[in-house]
Amino acid sequence: MTICHYWLVYAPPVAEKVLEQEVAVVGIVSKVIGTGANPYVTLELASIGHYTVPWYRNVRINASLSGEVPAELQGTILTGMATLKPFRSRKNFSVFDAELFAFRNQVFYKGRVAVTDVMLKKEKSWRDVYRKWVAEALVGLHFEWFYYVLLTGDKSTITQADKAFFKSMGLSHLLAISGLHVAIVFALSFSLCKFGLLIAWSRLSQWRNYQLGYFIFALGLSGGYVWLSGLQVSAQRAWLMALLGACCFLFARQLSTARVLLYALVVILTANPFAALNFGLYFSFLAVVTIFFVLRNVIQHSKRAPKVKLLCYLQCGLFVTLLPLTLFSYHGFSVSSIVVNLLVVPLLTVVIFPLLLLHITAMQFTDWAVLGPFDALLNSVYQWATTFPYHWWPTGTVSIELVILSYLTLLLSTCVMTRAFAWIPLSAAVMLSVLERPPEWQIDVFDVGHGTAVLVTTQDKGILIDLGASYFSRYSLFDNVIKPYLEAHRIKLLHTVISHDDSDHNGGLADLYRYDSGRSLEQFHQGDGKALCSLKTVSMENLTIESLWPAEPMNSDNNNSCVVRISDGTTHLLLPGDIEQVAEHALVALQKEKISADILIAPHHGSNTSSSMAFVSAVAPKWVVFSRGYHSPWRLPHKQVVARYQSISSSMLDTAEEGQIRFKIREGKILPETARNRKSFWFLR
Repeated sequence: MTICHYWLVYAPPVAEKVLEQEVAVVGIVSKVIGTGANPYVTLELASIGHYTVPWYRNVRINASLSGEVPAELQGTILTGMATLKPFRSRKNFSVFDAELFAFRNQVFYKGRVAVTDVMLKKEKSWRDVYRKWVAEALVGLHFEWFYYVLLTGDKSTITQADKAFFKSMGLSHLLAISGLHVAIVFALSFSLCKFGLLIAWSRLSQWRNYQLGYFIFALGLSGGYVWLSGLQVSAQRAWLMALLGACCFLFARQLSTARVLLYALVVILTANPFAALNFGLYFSFLAVVTIFFVLRNVIQHSKRAPKVKLLCYLQCGLFVTLLPLTLFSYHGFSVSSIVVNLLVVPLLTVVIFPLLLLHITAMQFTDWAVLGPFDALLNSVYQWATTFPYHWWPTGTVSIELVILSYLTLLLSTCVMTRAFAWIPLSAAVMLSVLERPPEWQIDVFDVGHGTAVLVTTQDKGILIDLGASYFSRYSLFDNVIKPYLEAHRIKLLHTVISHDDSDHNGGLADLYRYDSGRSLEQFHQGDGKALCSLKTVSMENLTIESLWPAEPMNSDNNNSCVVRISDGTTHLLLPGDIEQVAEHALVALQKEKISADILIAPHHGSNTSSSMAFVSAVAPKWVVFSRGYHSPWRLPHKQVVARYQSISSSMLDTAEEGQIRFKIREGKILPETARNRKSFWFLR
């Protein structure tokens, strides 16, 4: 079933050979990613080449536009000639996987589109009309973005600062349409229908059973809400459970909670087996299992338990159950989430959502901003809450093995008959945590496309050599790859070396200054990331870091690259930047006894301007890493360069093919790992 679904919906619709030439495309702009002279957009295609997209699937591309580009892009139908390549992104440990995200969202290609014709879409979809209606009704409110997310599921208006603060408060689940939102809409719809019918036909309601009408009305409105908000997995689960519950009630059938959950899961995975790639599925089902488990146990012990006590049990239960998955996904947890959710969830259910629905309804007929006074109060509380910075507790990365063992322990602990065996996975988890010995030091060559970024760490301290590129002033490799990695692994960045002033090496310099105010540049650059590096030797725990070059300024930025050697006395790493053969020969003449290394980052990404035979022989590396882009127009690494390293029996690794490359150094042994091997799926090449 999974394979059939893949070929019907997720398989690339056009062979790579077809893409070797320009292809005609027709599509609608579904998302504007970046603006400017050549806007970067997501196009939802109606056709590509001779292939017409069938009704049951989506084919999307990410492309920069040129030619007759209109000022207003969203919802515009474009026709043009496209130069496309299969979507392939960078692959790194512990950070956002853009390739997997693109697969889930059916973004198959990326490239350029020369626009030849533009047509404004005459009929907007119901979803577009609904979002516009909601947006207009919320204009002028302090929390306009939050209310908009609650009603539409569209997170494009959320700033990074607000997103980060909600995460630190343990409220990220409110920014995605979840079972909570659907349950609120269902309950409000049911109550509204019942209340309206009781008022309109009070006498009839005494003699007739209108339960079927109540359920149909509530299921219809909540189902419409789920569809208009983007059919998110957790929302689908909630609506399916409401449907099953309503059917059981109306037909006097009894189904256990476990069976209702199982049926909902089967329906979701049958409709889309690849929904299993969405972490929201696991968070959603685990949360519901926890809620029913807590309710059943509390009611068994005390049928009249106070509601406040019940809410406390629920929030504590949800915190414990979702903690392993939270640590795995976010590398930390919110220390204030229990208290905050105890206050916010009832407030959202009883006050915010009803007022919000009343507000958007009233705004269609009057100018009465029902939510206005409460919105001002809510904004004051929010601004006050942001003054407390210590909501988030970083824990570092957690392995999937620990997560599985944690849930086995929880599962066995819930049943009296199996509780005695819960110590087995618990002991295994403890042993795995205690016995896992960190390496003496570690080298991480990030997959940053065409560019370089290498992090060397020991005992949670690090030195970073180069920052990768920054594209169109909107996407920085430092901000999106290196910084999240540092935070996920709780690494303190002591030093940064910028090999030379080239955009594929120092593209994230402004972001580095925002990150640490240039503190890490003090040793080798005196705080100025554009200056040539100083020749010096510094220590970092058990490592010696020495800059060997430039001995004197040369006539090109590449040959002025800072050459760095890092060693623990036994294993040596050499990072030569982009030096070319002239500088290589000078370096060999000056520092021949210091440049031999076990691991070498190939100079100039494997270009034939570098890696001269004299340099290769002098370094004599066991491992060579080429840091380059997959679709490199320069066709790196050059065949002659590869042949030179082969001639001395060096093992070669390539970030374009392997993703992030990691070397763990333990007792003189070099243990390599690659991200594409560790994070591989059969449906992603």
